[in-house]
Amino acid sequence: MTKYLTYAIIALTIALGISVKSYQSVQKEKSRLDDNQRSLLSNIEFYQTKDSLSAASIEKLTLSKKELEQYNSELSETIKNLGLKVRRLESASTTSVKSEVKISAPIIDTVIIEKAIPIPIQTFEWSDNWVAVSAEIRNKQVECKVQSTDTLTQVVHRVPRKFWFIKYGTKAIRQEVISKNPHSKVVYTEYIELKR
Repeated sequence: MTKYLTYAIIALTIALGISVKSYQSVQKEKSRLDDNQRSLLSNIEFYQTKDSLSAASIEKLTLSKKELEQYNSELSETIKNLGLKVRRLESASTTSVKSEVKISAPIIDTVIIEKAIPIPIQTFEWSDNWVAVSAEIRNKQVECKVQSTDTLTQVVHRVPRKFWFIKYGTKAIRQEVISKNPHSKVVYTEYIELKR
């Protein structure tokens, strides 16, 4: 009788262990889905840094390989085109920046020689530290060359929970994106971490 009781206790202990492990797994998945829901319902926060540069802030999404392929097929295709496997990915970030520059430059009349024939053209050039524009106006047609340089700084950080003035734990993980070009404005950003 004690032999059967011992087997029953061992079986119940194993069943309890499996149940606890399963419960922890379900709780972890529920927490991930809650965080994703909060992230998807929150808007991208656009702001300017102290030195007037465009910046944006967004909470991270945690997706499985299957969810990434369903949620963002364009990103999945880009990853495959890079020769990478989605299952080996740690995280991915997408940011869109729009540049808008108002240019005022004098037009210069000049003559160029093509096949021994002088051709009158008008030119203008304008540049600063981030954008360079040069153009030729010939036969009522404009040929422009525009070069723009931008640096995006991306910072991923933990947002702590708050109770009155006490900060503890982690409420969310956020990505901050800053464009160093003053002519550029961050218009979209997304940060995805892959589930392990």
